[in-house]
Amino acid sequence: MDILIVWLIITPLFFAFGWLAGRIDMKSLMKQAKQVPERIFDGVDALVDNKTGLARDELQQIVSREPQLIDLQFSLGRLYRKKGENDLAIKLHTQLLASQFVINTETKEKIKLELAKDFQKAGLIDRAETTLLQLLNSELYSHQALKLLLLIYQQDKNWNEAIATARKLASSDVAYHTEVAEFNCELAQEAIIKSDFVLAKEFINKALQTNRQCVRANILLGELYFIQEQYEAAIEAWQLIEKQNYQYIPFIINKMHDAYNKLDKQKEFITLLMGYTKLYPQINLYEIVVTILTTNNEQEEAVNYLRTSMLTNKKSAKIAALLIEARLEELSTEAGKKDAERVKNVLLSYNEQYALYSCGCCNFKSKTFFWQCPACYEWESISPNT
Repeated sequence: MDILIVWLIITPLFFAFGWLAGRIDMKSLMKQAKQVPERIFDGVDALVDNKTGLARDELQQIVSREPQLIDLQFSLGRLYRKKGENDLAIKLHTQLLASQFVINTETKEKIKLELAKDFQKAGLIDRAETTLLQLLNSELYSHQALKLLLLIYQQDKNWNEAIATARKLASSDVAYHTEVAEFNCELAQEAIIKSDFVLAKEFINKALQTNRQCVRANILLGELYFIQEQYEAAIEAWQLIEKQNYQYIPFIINKMHDAYNKLDKQKEFITLLMGYTKLYPQINLYEIVVTILTTNNEQEEAVNYLRTSMLTNKKSAKIAALLIEARLEELSTEAGKKDAERVKNVLLSYNEQYALYSCGCCNFKSKTFFWQCPACYEWESISPNT
């Protein structure tokens, strides 16, 4: 009987305590909700609607009244950068760094990283580098600082520092072999321009030691030998590209033709060229094949080659134009020749318009081939085929 009375007293107390705790939590939650500035939702709505200018204005007003909202200021800074208002981003992060509300080291380091990004976007490379170097001992932000430094050194064409930074970043997962090889190729290119062939050869060797599949290194090696009139060595270097990546053969085929001509070995070149066309019918060697065959009085062979190419490869305006060119003189009337010439020019114009190099990472397109994509800064991401 006594136990029953105790339970009758305790049970309502449990319910009362639960109800009271729930009311306290609700009051706390409502109090926190009221502390969130109402205009922040207007800013979020503007961002959702892609109205970045309106979102910026809303966030500016909130930050001016609530300077203790540090994360919101980070968002505003990124919004400034996105809109290209780098001076406002720099001002905001500089003031934030000196703010009384920023007291812990981690937040200060995050602000410095954002400030370095502002400087980089604004083209203030020296100030960005100085700021990033201060973060190299940071536990949280040293890796991000190194990655941004690597980008900055590439933009500034400071290839030696880029190599050193890439080696610091290298890990078992990301080795940066492609990038380091390309940086050495850039140094080799500079040395060739300055006619320092010994130094150029050193950088090319370093590139190949770092990445045996570096096509650009063998292209440069062949050019180096060709300049020094070592034509057989140049041909040997360029022929290695077939094993590295045959899709780059069109990049060196005209250079190989020149080297074979210097050695008075035109027939050997024709044999090599026709071998390439049979092994790799998908690569664009059409123009040089037609030129070589026509020059050697093998007009019918050139026409047959183009016909076969039209049947076996993807439809190409360039092949069609070359076929018309090859048959142009056989037309019986002057009017027919003019019409054929017009059709040929239309096809060439079409080819010129749509024959673009494309980046596999960001889909950037260009009529010019780049070893590094100008849009996403990835190396060797642009296909050698148009």
